[in-house]
Amino acid sequence: MTDVLLKEFGITRREAMKRLGALGLIGVASPQVASATASPKATNAKIVIVGGGAGGICVAARLCRAIDNPNITIIEPSSRHVYQAGQTLVGGGIKKASQLVADEADLIPSKAKWIQTSVKFIDPDAQKLDLENGEQVSYDYLILAPGMQNDWDKIEGLTKDDIGRDGIHSIYTLEGSTKTWDMLQEFAKTGGNAYFTHPSTPIKCGGAPKKIMYLTDAYMRRKNSRDKAVLTFCPASKSMFTVPEFDKAIYEQFHARDMKYNMGHDLVKVDKAKKEATFAYEVQKQGDWDELLGEHEIIKTTEYVTQPYDFLHVTPPMSAPDFLKDSKVIYDKGSSGELRMINADQYTLQNPNYPNVFALGDALGTPFCKTGGSVRKQAPVLVQNLLDVIDGKAPSAKFNGYTVCPIITGYGTVMLAEFDYSGKPTPIIPLDPTQERWIWWMLKVYMLEPIYFYGMMKGIM
Repeated sequence: MTDVLLKEFGITRREAMKRLGALGLIGVASPQVASATASPKATNAKIVIVGGGAGGICVAARLCRAIDNPNITIIEPSSRHVYQAGQTLVGGGIKKASQLVADEADLIPSKAKWIQTSVKFIDPDAQKLDLENGEQVSYDYLILAPGMQNDWDKIEGLTKDDIGRDGIHSIYTLEGSTKTWDMLQEFAKTGGNAYFTHPSTPIKCGGAPKKIMYLTDAYMRRKNSRDKAVLTFCPASKSMFTVPEFDKAIYEQFHARDMKYNMGHDLVKVDKAKKEATFAYEVQKQGDWDELLGEHEIIKTTEYVTQPYDFLHVTPPMSAPDFLKDSKVIYDKGSSGELRMINADQYTLQNPNYPNVFALGDALGTPFCKTGGSVRKQAPVLVQNLLDVIDGKAPSAKFNGYTVCPIITGYGTVMLAEFDYSGKPTPIIPLDPTQERWIWWMLKVYMLEPIYFYGMMKGIM
C-alpha cells in the first residue's frame, strides 16, 4: 500500500529516501548534549541497567562509547527486541510485523554483559537487585529503563489472550497489531460499530489509540465502505490532547471525517459473548443548597453505559512493572498503585533520594515523555549526568521534556506533534505543527525505523 501512495506522489521509494536524508540529519539526528566524549573516560564503576528496550540499549551504547573498558550489565528477559513505534503501521497494513523485530543479542553492545532474566526486587539502600533466576546483583550506579506493563486484567472480562478474538483488538502487542490489520480488512467489508479506547492511566505513545482510528477511517474510505461504520473514540480524559493547539486540531480533524467521540468514558468491562463494552463516566448533579457558600452543592457520581460493538480496539491500562510497585525508587502519585511511577528529577533524570540511581523511558514519573522520541533526547542527558556524578560533580545536563508524537491521520498524512514541558508546540522544523503533511508521513514510515535501529540503538543519534 505504501508503494501505491508513493506513486501517487510521483516518486520512487529510493527518491523518497534521498529527499528525506537531509531532513533526518538536520532535525531528527541532533542530540541535546554531546555526552559521548571524544576521549573515553576511565572508571571502575559498576553500572547496572534494568531494561533492554529503547532506553536501556540506547544508554548502554552511549556509555560503552564514553567509558574506557566499561563495567556495564543489562538485565533484560526477552530475546526479541520490538520497534514498538511501528506497531500502528502494522495494524494499518503499512508494514509487516517481521520488519519491526530484531534479536536482542544483536543490539546489546559487545562491551556490555547481558543477564537474560527479570528483576524481582530493588534495594537501593544496599545497592542490590534480586533477580528472578535467583541471582543477586550489586551496583555502584543503577539505570532504570523497564518500560511499562500492559494491565489487561484491569478491565473486567478481558485478558491478553482475548486480543485478536471476538472483535477485540489492540496494536499494543506485536501479534495484536497483525490481527488488527486482519480484522480491519474484514470490518471494512461488513461495517458496524467500532470503538477505540484510551484508559485513565498513563500510556506509552498517547497518540496511538487515535492513529489506528484514523487509519480505520482512511482504509474504509479507500474501500468505499465508510458509510457502513460508526467510529467512536472513548477516552477517559476530557480532552483529545494535552497541548491546546493539537487538541483543537484533532477535534477539527474528527469533525471533518465524521468520527465520533465520547469524552470522559473509560472502558471497565467487556462481555465477549454478547460483544458488549461497558464504559464508566462521571456525572455531576446538583445537590442541596449551601447557605454558607451561597450555591448548590455539586455531587459527582459514576455511571455506566454498555454499548454493542463489532470492532473494539482496546488500549490497556498501563503501569510501571510489578517489581517496582513496592520499591523505594517509586514516586507515589496517589493511593492507586497504577499511578506509581519511577521517581526522578524531570530535568536531570536523577532520583532525588538516591543520587546513584537514574531513569528514563515510559515508566518515568514525569509529565509527557512516553515516546521513543523522548527517550532519544533523554539518553544523552542521562549519560552526561551519570558521568558527572561519577566524577563527583553535580549533573550538568537538562532534559527539557521534549516529546514527539507523529499522529497518523491517513494513508499519506501525519501531524507531527512536538512539545516539551512548557506545554507548547516546539517544532524542530519551522512548519505549522497542527497541519497534516505528507512529508511527516515519509518521516514516520521511512526514516524513523532506520534512525531507531542504526542510530539510537548504536548510541550515535
